[in-house]
Amino acid sequence: MRSIILLLFISTALYSCFLFKDYRKKEFVYSRNGQTAALPIIVPKGYLKQETADTAGVTLHTFYYTGGAILYAAFLTDTTAELQPIYRVDHQPQIHRLGGLVYKGQDESNLYYREIRQGPFRFGYRFVPEILEFQFDSATNFASLQKR
Repeated sequence: MRSIILLLFISTALYSCFLFKDYRKKEFVYSRNGQTAALPIIVPKGYLKQETADTAGVTLHTFYYTGGAILYAAFLTDTTAELQPIYRVDHQPQIHRLGGLVYKGQDESNLYYREIRQGPFRFGYRFVPEILEFQFDSATNFASLQKR
């Protein structure tokens, strides 16, 4: 029985490593009501630069990639603030299964954008080519499913 449990544990550990091999594990650290909090996020490998900004209650972690793709996680005190242009005429939001809205579409250059809005949180990307869309979708999905 112990050997079966050990085998299951090792298999699960190896499988989870395989699932995240194209990603880096990061923490999205933000401040809410004067208290520091963190969410685990995954970020597709290959980013060139990471920037973190915190001004007036806004925390924004941005990852920049070759070719212009951008991934971000944000905590906003003003939930009406726009982090990227959303083409609402063409793309109506979908309801996220844990609450919030999901906007997704293509810009005039046929590059993908997506933003998940859950209360003060935003998880999104811009300027992503179709070949990388799955990786960026996975990163934003992972962030949006974390407990806060």
